[in-house]
Amino acid sequence: MALNWRWSEKCGELTVRRTFDGETHEYVKTLYEGNAFLIMLNEWRDKKSNEDMYSMFCFFADEAHAKRSLGFTGDGNIFNSEDYVVTKIRLNKAKSRNWKKIVTLFSRAFDNITIELYTEKEDND
Repeated sequence: MALNWRWSEKCGELTVRRTFDGETHEYVKTLYEGNAFLIMLNEWRDKKSNEDMYSMFCFFADEAHAKRSLGFTGDGNIFNSEDYVVTKIRLNKAKSRNWKKIVTLFSRAFDNITIELYTEKEDND
């Protein structure tokens, strides 16, 4: 499946905490929908070139894929481990057509997660 999304259609953020080499770090992933249920990207600005960069973190092709990935069926939650934890999800209700389903899935998949909903519409200037 070739994933497609619009950079202007960011629908939220996912915060993950990762522990390695005895140190804990927090990372914020950018959320988009496009032609998938949810697309999660790493985004950053390259220090040398000063260009915006990205890499794929994870995606859910559809709701069934999200359920399998979050451990409701299959091999278990891909995000749950002792050194890697999802701590927060922020969703823009104006840009996420699946926000209700995403909230339900993430609240069931994680015991200690902060869920923040907001509505931010595009300016048509």
